[in-house]
Order: sequence, then structure tokens, then C-alpha cells
Amino acid sequence: MTTAPSVPEPVTARDESLRRRGIVWFLVLAFGASWIPWAIVWTAGSSLDDPIVQLLTAAFVPALAAIVTRRWITREGFADAGLRPRVSAAWSSYVIAALLPIGLLGIASALAAATGVWDVAGWRFGGDDLAFVAFALVVPVAAAPVFWGEEFGWTAYLRDRLVPGRPVATTFATGLIWGVWHWPLPWVGYFGAGGTATDAVIAMLLWIPLSVLLEFVIGWLWSRSGSVWPSAILHGGSNLVVAVGLERLVGSGGHASAVTLLMCAAYVPVVACIVGASMMRERRKPGVEL
Repeated sequence: MTTAPSVPEPVTARDESLRRRGIVWFLVLAFGASWIPWAIVWTAGSSLDDPIVQLLTAAFVPALAAIVTRRWITREGFADAGLRPRVSAAWSSYVIAALLPIGLLGIASALAAATGVWDVAGWRFGGDDLAFVAFALVVPVAAAPVFWGEEFGWTAYLRDRLVPGRPVATTFATGLIWGVWHWPLPWVGYFGAGGTATDAVIAMLLWIPLSVLLEFVIGWLWSRSGSVWPSAILHGGSNLVVAVGLERLVGSGGHASAVTLLMCAAYVPVVACIVGASMMRERRKPGVEL
């Protein structure tokens, strides 16, 4: 008795199954390996204000989730992972990633002064401010290896797989998921913590628009450079230049929501330009949805 040969699964169906399996496993690993340690930190009464705790419980979890998924679950490998710096080919992306946070801080500071959140009349430029300017020029690049830990997962792996062929939709979806991933942070001593439960809930909600807006800029750098490193530099600049710079101007603690709103407002015109250019470019391609 002979056995009929099996019919090969169509390539498109096999690829779709692989894509879905990879997304599910990546999200399970990225959320589980972060939220469970954060719950332990909260139970132990510790705080993510401690940089060591941040590094151990959050910084590299998305990257590790992507590595496990690529290597052992989907076996896709790392050909499209953007690990190569490609500095000579993508130098303009590196310049943008390094300098844009200073421009964003300028926009946010102007908005803070205009709305009265920052008492600019009582401010005097001093030595600390000069040191921060020098810091702002260097720290995004120096901190890139740390922020690679998130970008290798959320951008270099998840973004291109969520809604393939639709750059605006997939970037929005990635930012939404990334924002939700941050939700426990206000409860364990990170940005937005230190106030009441209401303050923490507001901080959770504000993570969504901030993450979506930031992912549009990060995703744009990823697409134009073909490397994860400009995205890591910009992410570092957003956290360590824009957020920290605004905290210096308007204060931290109870002003955390104001800082987040100012960051969102500063990103809006940048994202509008990116999305507008992307939509015009994609409309020239037949049969492409946004």
C-alpha cells in the first residue's frame, strides 16, 4: 500500500502562519518577562528609579524576546534584524537621531513657557545648563546600546510584522502595544510615579500617545536607515534629553503628566511631516493601503 505524497503548504500560507506565531510568542515573552519581574519589584517595595533594577527587569527584555523568537520559535534568523550600523550609507539618519531630541526639547520648552508651565521669567542660564547642553549632544549616542534593548524588539522585530505593507497602520499598532507594555511602570517608581493612584492612571493613559508618536519617528528612522541603531539613539535622546530636560525646567513628581503632554505636543509636528510624506509616497504605489 502506497502513501499519497503530501501536498506542500503554499508559501504565502506558511509565511502568514510563521508571522502570526512569531508575533504571539514575542508578545508573550516581552510582556511576561517584564511584567512578572515588575510585580516582584512592587511586592518587594523596590523602585525602577534604580538604574540597576531597570537594566535587570526591563531594558533588554524586548531584545531577548526577539532573539528567542527569531532563533528558536520561527527560525527566521537575523538577516532582516538591522544589526549592522551602516553608518556610511545611513549617516544622515544618525545625524537626525542625535540632534532631533535637542530640537524637540526646544519646541517643548517654548510650549511650556507659552502655557505658563515653565516660569521662564525667573530662569537664568547657568553652568548646570551649559553642562546639560554638552550632555545632550553626547548621551543619546553613548546610551544607544541600552536603548537597543527595546528597539531590537519593538521596532526591528514587531513593527514590520504586525500589519505588513501598511507603514502607518503598523507603526500605530506597534506604538499602541509598546505603550501598554509601559503600563505597570508608574506603579513601580518610574516616570509618572510618586503621586496618587489617579496620577498613576493618568500616566498610564499618557504612555499611549507618547509611545505612538515616538514610534512614528523611530520607525521612520528604521525604514530610511535599515539599521536599528539610529532608532536606539533617538529613543535614548527622547528619554535622556527631552524628558530629563523638561523635568529640569518644570520639575518632576506632580509635573510628570505635564512633561508627557509637552513631549507629545513637540512630537506632533514632526510626526505630521513624516506621515504626510509617507502617505504621498505610498499613494503613488498601486494597490497599497496605509
